[in-house]
Amino acid sequence: METKEFRIPKVFISYSWTSPEYEEKVLNLARRLKTDGIDVMIDKWMLKPGNDNINFMEKCVKDTSIDYVLILLDKGYTEKANKREGGVGVETQIISKEVYEDVDQRKFIPIIFDRNENGEIDVPIYLRTRFYFDLTRDDVELQYVNLVKTIYNKPVYIEPKLGPPPTWLEESTNDVVLKFSINQNKNEEETLNELLCNIKGSKFGERITDVDKVKIASNDIEIYNKTIQYRNLLVDIFFNSCKNENFLDNVLDFFNNLKKWIFKKQGYEKEIWSLFMHESFIYLIAVLQIKRCYKEIFILITKTYFLNRDGQTAECNSNDYFYNTCDGILNTAVKIADDKNYYTGVGNLWIKNVYEPKISKAQLVAADLLIYNLSIVLLDENTQWYWFPILYIYGSPYNNNELLFKEFCFKLKSKYEYSKMIDLFGGISSENIKIKFRKMQKIKADPNDRYRYSEAFERAYLILDYIKVDEIASLN
Repeated sequence: METKEFRIPKVFISYSWTSPEYEEKVLNLARRLKTDGIDVMIDKWMLKPGNDNINFMEKCVKDTSIDYVLILLDKGYTEKANKREGGVGVETQIISKEVYEDVDQRKFIPIIFDRNENGEIDVPIYLRTRFYFDLTRDDVELQYVNLVKTIYNKPVYIEPKLGPPPTWLEESTNDVVLKFSINQNKNEEETLNELLCNIKGSKFGERITDVDKVKIASNDIEIYNKTIQYRNLLVDIFFNSCKNENFLDNVLDFFNNLKKWIFKKQGYEKEIWSLFMHESFIYLIAVLQIKRCYKEIFILITKTYFLNRDGQTAECNSNDYFYNTCDGILNTAVKIADDKNYYTGVGNLWIKNVYEPKISKAQLVAADLLIYNLSIVLLDENTQWYWFPILYIYGSPYNNNELLFKEFCFKLKSKYEYSKMIDLFGGISSENIKIKFRKMQKIKADPNDRYRYSEAFERAYLILDYIKVDEIASLN
C-alpha cells in the first residue's frame, strides 16, 4: 500500500522589536509551534553576531522552502510597516508586492498578536483586506489550533458530505416549522402552545364503515398512528427543555389545556387523544428518569389535578388524570388486524412504534412500571386503585426489557444511590421511606392484590420483587 510522504512544514516569523517583554512573547509562540512539529525560522535563533539582519529577513521572505510567513501584528509593527521603517519596512516592501500581485496567495498569514492601549487592533494598510488569526481573543486556544491546522494544510472546517433530500419535504409546513423550533431550543412554552394548536387543527378523517372487519381495524390503527408525529415532537421538547426552570409548569399547562379540549370530543376521536395523553405521560416519566429529574417525577405523581367538565371542577390524582383504560376501539382493532389475541392491543402498538433511538423499549417499560410502583408508595392510603402498567408484559426477563427496571430496584440498596434518588420519594429519609413501602409489602404478599392481565401468568413487577424493605439504603 502506497503511503503519502510526510513533509514538516516550515514557517518564518516576522515581527517588530517592540519591547523585551513583547519579544519574549514572540519567542513563546515560536517555541510552541516548534513543539507542535513546525520548523520555525526566527532571527533570535538563526542570526549570529555580525550577520546582516535585513538580508536575513529578505532571504526568509523570498525562500521558496518556507511554506508560510507569519506576520505578528501589534501597534509597533503596523507603524513601521506603514512608514516603511527598519527591517519591518523592508519586509513590507517585499510582502506587499507579492500580496498585491497575487491576491490569491496564502503564504503570508497576518496574526493579531497584541492590541493597542485602547484595546483596538492595528493592521497595516496592505493587509487590511486579508484574513487573519487573532491570538488576543478569549478563544485564543481555538485560534491557535486553527492556525496550526492551516500551517499543516488541514481544513479548519470540514465540509459535510452531500446528504439525501430532507425527509420533511412531504410533511406539512406547520410540522416542519415546529421541528425546527424544537431543535433550536426555542422557549418551550411557545413551542408547546404551537404544538397544541397543531393538535387541535389536525384532521384525521372519519372512521370507515365496511363489512370487512380487518379493513375497518386497519383504518382505525392508521388514524391513531397519525398522532405519533405529535408524540415524537412532544418527546423532543421533553428532552430539550426538562432542565429548564419553568419546564414543569409549562408541561402541566399543556396537558391541562389538552385535557379540556379532549373533554369536548366524542367517540373514537376522544379515545385516540385520551390514549395520546396516557402514552405521552409515560414518555414524560421516561425522559425525566433518564435525565434524573426525580423531583419533577415526584410532583407529577403526587400533585392534585383538577378536572373541569361542564362547569364543574373535580379534584383527582395522577391516575385519574392521565390514565385511559386502553380497552376500547383501538385495543380491539390491533387484535383484529394482526389476528392475535394480545393481552393488550394498545400496549403492543405502543411497543411496536416506540420512539427509538430517543427512547428504548426497556426505558418505556421501566417508566410504566415506575409510575405503578410510585402510585402505591406515594399516593394517599385511601387511593381506590393504582396505575396499571399496561406495558409490564413486555418487560419479561426473556426479552431483556426487564433489566432496566431491575437495575433501578437494585440501586435502592445503596445509600449513595438512594441519596441521589431521594427526591423521587419526596425527600423522605431512607428510614421513613421503609414505612411507605409497607403498603407495597402487603400487596406483594396477597396474590389477589397483584396487578396482572387475567389471561397472563406474570404479574406487574414490584420493587419488592427484587429487594426487601430492609435492604433499602442498607449498603454503602
